[in-house]
Amino acid sequence: MSEAVPAKKAVGKADSRYWQQTGKLMTDARWGGAYYCKIQVNGRRESFPLRTANKSAAATKAARIYGDVVALGWDAALAKHKPDEKRTKGALTGDLIREASTLADVRPATLAANVSAFRRIVASVAKIDATKGRFARCGNGRSAWLAAVDAVPLEKVTPSAVEAWKLAFVASRSANDENKARSARNTANATLRSAKSLFSKRLLRFIAPKIELPSPLPFDGVEFFARQSMRFVSTIDVKKIIAEAGTQLANSDSEAFKAFILCLFAGLRRNEADKLRWASVDLDAGFIRIEAHEHFAPKAETSLADIPLDAEVIPILRGMKARAPKAEYVLDGVNPKTSLTWRPYRADETFARLGAWLKAQGVNSRTPLHTLRKEAGSLICQASGLFAASRFLRHADVAITAQHYAAQKDRVTIGLGSMLTPPTSNVIAADFKGAESTAIAKRKAVSA
Repeated sequence: MSEAVPAKKAVGKADSRYWQQTGKLMTDARWGGAYYCKIQVNGRRESFPLRTANKSAAATKAARIYGDVVALGWDAALAKHKPDEKRTKGALTGDLIREASTLADVRPATLAANVSAFRRIVASVAKIDATKGRFARCGNGRSAWLAAVDAVPLEKVTPSAVEAWKLAFVASRSANDENKARSARNTANATLRSAKSLFSKRLLRFIAPKIELPSPLPFDGVEFFARQSMRFVSTIDVKKIIAEAGTQLANSDSEAFKAFILCLFAGLRRNEADKLRWASVDLDAGFIRIEAHEHFAPKAETSLADIPLDAEVIPILRGMKARAPKAEYVLDGVNPKTSLTWRPYRADETFARLGAWLKAQGVNSRTPLHTLRKEAGSLICQASGLFAASRFLRHADVAITAQHYAAQKDRVTIGLGSMLTPPTSNVIAADFKGAESTAIAKRKAVSA
């Protein structure tokens, strides 16, 4: 019999042979293409530049660094092997925001929203008065509020404090009203999700070497509320509103009528309608093209698409364009000063008038213009299915359409009512006949 081949003995991380194995050492342009290693001890992970392109020498250094982390501890090992990366002790909220803002790979407007959400939570945890001045884009009131929030030590923003904020936020807005409570839970989830993004794994691996982060981190173990249903249910007679818009609104406010056409028949978001240029409207081919330009960034890449128009809408838009042949934008408006993080609406006054008109027609939602987009998506879903609605609304995922816009508008019943025998008891029969007569009378009145 042949002798058994002895199994290879595993080597530990303090042995340079471990680091010479495939995948243990990596190269990165940040360190001039030289090798670097990642070391994890006691749940903490750090990257160390090895400053050599020689794999054998790099493996020896990596083994030595690992041994120092185990023997000396993280702080001493970092000071010894990464002396050029000094860490800020007792980091403040402002330190985290500064580092995350430098490293975040998101659009400026998204970053601004994430930072605002985190400051909102920190201010509540630290009991910093939320004065109206904090909403100003400049001035002493905002400067003072920002300075106070950014000076809060991160170690005070504990998971238990964030959890308490979450519960208090909903309680303060529900007032024993379940509908308000559901809305507040959605808002709390959105705020938490935005703020937590500043502590993503991608960011933390770059931030941790620079500032001393608390343990646990502010959002460790903090769970979101269970997803609340956001299914859209139509409560308006859209056909009646279209008829009223074609007569009343078209004659009294042509700009508001134009915005109505864009939001309902093309399903545009407010910002898309606001920044839409005539150059992006192809009336011969019958579609609107949503495309980025210097004053407009789409909500997502999937938002960039061609939107087909009803044949009846095309001559209406053609007539509107003929009235102002030199206009650059479809909607009239002013071009206010903008920044990367703040882009106000050009046609804000038009949107306000259209919103007021829609409310007068019975559109009682908090966002009446967006309700037009929801109606468009719901009608297409009813007529052509979920995927057609998702394409029309330009969602990133069909699941979003199913969650928000796939409300069933057809009346669907069990279909067995014809088999039900009316009650035979004299008293019940009399009540049945009386109720039926009343219902018939109401239907006749509505028809009249």
